[in-house]
Amino acid sequence: MTAEPTTDPHETSLAMWDVPPAVAAGERFAVKVGAKSSAGCALSGRAVEVLDEGGAVLASARLGEAPWPGTAALFWTEIGLAAPPTLGLATFTARFDAAELDPPHRSASSPFSVSVVARPEHTLTVTVAANGMPIDEAHIRLGPLCAMTDASGQAEIKLAKGRYELSIYKAGYDAEPVPLVIDADTSVAVEARAEPADDPDAFWTA
Repeated sequence: MTAEPTTDPHETSLAMWDVPPAVAAGERFAVKVGAKSSAGCALSGRAVEVLDEGGAVLASARLGEAPWPGTAALFWTEIGLAAPPTLGLATFTARFDAAELDPPHRSASSPFSVSVVARPEHTLTVTVAANGMPIDEAHIRLGPLCAMTDASGQAEIKLAKGRYELSIYKAGYDAEPVPLVIDADTSVAVEARAEPADDPDAFWTA
């Protein structure tokens, strides 16, 4: 008697993107989840779930009919969630169950985290400039909260009362961290320093 040949299940993988770095406690947010078959099989219409740290299913959605633009077989969907009421780092798991796929596939899961922060009470307006000229696309960070300056060198961040350290980053510039105490709407101006460009001939100069 000849045994029937067996075929190993195809692998599946998950990708997560548009995960916000911080969400206020209890607020709604959304993440994008994509699933891909190692064999390029169509996964449209299949369910993906998001679980909490205890393994309870918080939300689910079905993968769309078309792959993510620019990919051959990354089928994706958006899943809405609610941030837990407890402040701190919240960890979730996205899960794709491949049990009913034909040909057979292995299931996949992927953890992701967001920082749960206090509900915002005030607005901080940050202006970044160097030698009197506004700096656009400078990254603003206060702990897990972040923003980016616009063409006028300004950015707004909504945040709760408390003590923060404001950090600025953009390639080619340097700025000292600024300690802040937020107890009302606040504006702060940060003067950055342009860093000198590297001398391409430095290695050849004795």
